Amino acid sequence: MKTFTRTVRDAVKFFLRNGYSSREALERWQSIIRQAAESETADDYMAMVTRNLTKAYDLQVGSAGALKRHPGISRFTINYLEPKLRAELDRRIMASVNLISLNRKKAIDTTLSRFSGWASSIPSADSIALTGIQGTMRETATHIQKSAEKVDYEARRVMIDQNHKLIANIDNVIATSNNAIAAEWHSHWRQAGYDYRKDHKERDKQVYLIRGNWAQKNGYVKPGTAGYLDAITQPGEEVFCRCYVTYLYNLRSIPEDMRTQKGNKFMASMSRKK
Repeated sequence: MKTFTRTVRDAVKFFLRNGYSSREALERWQSIIRQAAESETADDYMAMVTRNLTKAYDLQVGSAGALKRHPGISRFTINYLEPKLRAELDRRIMASVNLISLNRKKAIDTTLSRFSGWASSIPSADSIALTGIQGTMRETATHIQKSAEKVDYEARRVMIDQNHKLIANIDNVIATSNNAIAAEWHSHWRQAGYDYRKDHKERDKQVYLIRGNWAQKNGYVKPGTAGYLDAITQPGEEVFCRCYVTYLYNLRSIPEDMRTQKGNKFMASMSRKK
């Protein structure tokens, strides 16, 4: 079965070579393109998404890669939380399939519309050589083929974005279940070619307090200059955001300006007991 992109490419070549001869020829190619587009079903998307997201999940949970962002948390804890984490994987799979299906339908409709308009405007094969429009025809054809290629490109972009969202959700479950106190933001703005958001760059290395955590309830910590984590967009929440946070679970990890006098006294008393 030919892919959608390849079929569009074949249709473009046909009209560049033969020109527009009849409405029947155009409708035949429209039907061929539509069949190629519909040959990939929701089951195909589900298989692709499940394969990709499960691989990311296994790296974070099965191989405990998430522990790098949760100092002090044990592998036993990850195993204990696996039912909750697996639910996040299932949610992300369904969201990804729905998004890919929606984006794909829009992209296919756009490509078909552009192709039909272009093909029906081409003169007959005998006239093409006389009109001198070959260059314009090929330039427009190139745009149509790129539009077709964008169908698969957008699906890959969705997968990349959903991977980051899955990891962020896994982190959130682990942090919430283990009473994290704060989170330190990490941006990839130093990475060459990365299209970072300016406000995310400004968050880099900033420590945000998690509102209502156990240490705050006991009067041991207070918000720093960065404020609360829930007052900003979360890592991976915005489209194609690759930022992440590392979670802080004990008072000694909290910046000094975020610890209260009561918190420092509590830490001192714990040290004496040791």
